[in-house]
Amino acid sequence: MSESRESSPSTLRRRPEARGFRVEQLLFEAAVGRLRIPNFQRPLRWRSRNVIEFFDSIRRGFPVGSLLLSRAEANAAVVNYGPVTIHSPKQAAALWVVDGQQRITALAATLLRGETVPRGDYWSIWYDLEKEEFRQLLKKEPEPGWIPLNVLGDSVKQLKWIRNWPSAVEREDLVNRAFELGKSIREYEMPAYIVEGTEQGLLRLIFTRVNTGGVDMRESEIFEALYGGEGDKPIRSAVSRLCDLGFGQLDEDLFLRCLRVTCGSSVRAASESPDKLPSDSIRRTETALRRTILSIKLAAGIPHWKLLPYRLPLIFLTAFYDQFPLDDSRIDRLVAKWIWRGALTGDHENVSDARVDRLVRQLRESASSSEAVAAVLTTSSETFDLHRLLNSPIRELDQKISLNRASGKIFILALLAANPQRICNASQQTLWEIEDEDDTPTESPLDPAKIYWSLPDTDEGNLGADTVIKIPEIKRKDILLGDKVTLKSFLLSQEGIEQLKDGSVENFRTDRRKLLEAWFAEFVADRVGDRVDLRPAIDAIVKARS
Repeated sequence: MSESRESSPSTLRRRPEARGFRVEQLLFEAAVGRLRIPNFQRPLRWRSRNVIEFFDSIRRGFPVGSLLLSRAEANAAVVNYGPVTIHSPKQAAALWVVDGQQRITALAATLLRGETVPRGDYWSIWYDLEKEEFRQLLKKEPEPGWIPLNVLGDSVKQLKWIRNWPSAVEREDLVNRAFELGKSIREYEMPAYIVEGTEQGLLRLIFTRVNTGGVDMRESEIFEALYGGEGDKPIRSAVSRLCDLGFGQLDEDLFLRCLRVTCGSSVRAASESPDKLPSDSIRRTETALRRTILSIKLAAGIPHWKLLPYRLPLIFLTAFYDQFPLDDSRIDRLVAKWIWRGALTGDHENVSDARVDRLVRQLRESASSSEAVAAVLTTSSETFDLHRLLNSPIRELDQKISLNRASGKIFILALLAANPQRICNASQQTLWEIEDEDDTPTESPLDPAKIYWSLPDTDEGNLGADTVIKIPEIKRKDILLGDKVTLKSFLLSQEGIEQLKDGSVENFRTDRRKLLEAWFAEFVADRVGDRVDLRPAIDAIVKARS
């Protein structure tokens, strides 16, 4: 399908053809390579639960929604449906799946696979003939009364399986149930609309219009569906390139938010008019984000985006460094103070479009980077009493650490700022690093086990007063053997460690609280500063007069 954004018509040349496809017909079309998935389709989001519910709806005769297909030429290609790979020859009239990718994949990946015992993935679905329910098989052996769904897509394969089934003779009732199930799946008819020879630009627009059910699309996926070229995933590629900074893999929707702020274009508003989106949007945003990340890491001392207390700085500073890209260590230091003041006071919690728009309008009106930084700093709080700050790290001392709280992130950042060292190694090495988690959703934005320990082994676990940074290849007991310099880098004292060895956890905590409060006072004062010099740099004054 060739890309033709400029010449694409705004309406279909003819009305879509309405027809029905039996599941066995769809499987045939997939097997011979006639079904194709456009590159603008979003990643697969269905999990085993979604696949099971889909097949259960088919078994019960429930409607599962209509398909939207486009009949057009397709080159030879390899098409993947989960674990099923189809080597598809060139087709003069392929059926491109505009809407229905998750359902088509569930059918092909489950019913066309060739394993005798499918297991271990989302499409390893079996049917418990005894209990009449669908089940996923992971590692264990299937129960005697289970039948794999991959034999149900073909009546001949199903017959062969039943002939070899040990219980076929004595359980005629289950045999009949298996035949009924196979027939109900193969003959289930899904309604479909087929549009003829439509250019991909118009298909992208149709895709965004109809794809409102099931698992909601993320805005970055809508962007890539509308504006990605053939085979392109522009946001995903940009986010991957930024990983070389060691700041972690940014969320793709967060990148898109930065793009919208930087380039001044609403993706949804531009869906009808692709030309409204600047052609260099991705490049500009990636370049400005790279400069922003370096400032946040080096000047503000925040090593990973998931430890950034709030997202406002990342979003606003992308626009800031897009407008003022030159390296200026003085500006970076002032930016760092703005980041920390907003984090500690909670001022950056509000990240609404209205708030960001106000900041960006103020930025656009600034004649220099000094003026722009002065504008945001003069509106921030000047009160930084450690015990009264909304997100003071001392608030974490007597509760379990949580990286869902800004104060929890600041607490961990403060511990990292002490630069914990290897045991019995005098070299000043920062040995902690965050590993990106996989795609599996968790309650916390980071896995706490990768970041910190609770030094005393108690049921309470990970109270702030007990917490130390976790160093790779170092065990808790090794810290107890550290010398005075090493212990200091972990914000511990030899007296406190002796109390812990004697079993006096409360005395250890009392000693640790004193050390931490003293360090936090120094940490906060260093980052926010008592006074901030907002006068323009000398070179800026010279340039203004010349």
